[in-house]
Amino acid sequence: MKKIGLFLFLVCLVFQGNAQNPLDDALTAASYAYSHSKKAYGANNVFHTQEYADKAAEAFSKVEALTAECGCTEANELAYQAKTDMESSLEQDTFERSKYYTKQAKELCSELLKQLTLCQANARKNASQDIVSTEGSEIEAAAEELSVKQQELEEKKRQLALQQQQLEAQIAEQQKAQKELEAKRAQELQQQAAIKNKAEQALKKLELAIQELTVALNEEADFKLPSDYSRSESELQNESLDETKSFYVNRAKELTKTAMQQFANYTDNE
Repeated sequence: MKKIGLFLFLVCLVFQGNAQNPLDDALTAASYAYSHSKKAYGANNVFHTQEYADKAAEAFSKVEALTAECGCTEANELAYQAKTDMESSLEQDTFERSKYYTKQAKELCSELLKQLTLCQANARKNASQDIVSTEGSEIEAAAEELSVKQQELEEKKRQLALQQQQLEAQIAEQQKAQKELEAKRAQELQQQAAIKNKAEQALKKLELAIQELTVALNEEADFKLPSDYSRSESELQNESLDETKSFYVNRAKELTKTAMQQFANYTDNE
């Protein structure tokens, strides 16, 4: 395919005569594409990244058309891949993703310029020579390319397997942390329930003691708590251990405060 592409390029040169060399135009367009790619990659926001990516995609499209015209196959494929990456950059909704594709296109463009230069040099060197296709060399090149692709595929598989292991490890760690958190919360709820039972019993005893003292002093006014201190265990679910303690401490304060006020009034009356 490379030899055939070069032959087509030479045929193109013959028929064009003194016309502008398409590869010269392709090199010019590729230079513009590289300049726009660098600006797209170097931008600091998605708006400017995609602005230059759009210009680069247009330049890569021109390179693709010009290299297809005269059969510079490798450069044509690189131009197509770079154009596709720039178009992918335009479709992204985040700066990081958009920049990722511009980086790929920029790297491809460097190789594109090399291939265009090489293609042009070979075309000038071999313009007056017969093109001989060697089947054995093509098979060897194809085998080498296949070997490279297989190595790349194996590396990708290895990377994917490693990523899978890392993900599974993270999930296991998260599950472990969740179980530890649930166990800690269950233990805390047990402590809250124990405090609830003991505190309510103690407050009830305190209330009864104050009521008995009130009767003993012939106090006519009925003694009542300022607020209810009896709670259901389901109410403990929405608060911490410290919050449960604070609740009963506050109830005890309110109870003693009410008692002090009542007995203070009794003393004043005396």
